Amino acid sequence: MIILIQIAVILVALVIIVAALVGKQSHSARAWKKIALCLLAVAMIVAVLFPSMTNTVANALGVGRGADLLLYVLTVAFIGYALNNYLQQQNQRDELNRLARKVALLEAIARYKN
Repeated sequence: MIILIQIAVILVALVIIVAALVGKQSHSARAWKKIALCLLAVAMIVAVLFPSMTNTVANALGVGRGADLLLYVLTVAFIGYALNNYLQQQNQRDELNRLARKVALLEAIARYKN
């Protein structure tokens, strides 16, 4: 059963990667990120307040302990966070390069217009 959980975690990570790489940031993608963050926060609060419930859910899913299940979820969340930050920085670099090229062209046109 633990293999099924590991496969599910890997598949979820792959879905996060593909979803992040496809297209620009739409409003629905931003909404899903906010919803996922809220769900993760609620899950962490429940895990802290009711550790036995987390163990029960983990055992039902075939994971040994609730802490292991939480570790799997946090690993997937961290991968999504790191990928999201990388893509945002890449978009910012691309935009900065595009703006620098525009400024250079405008300055060249102004300088050599005479």
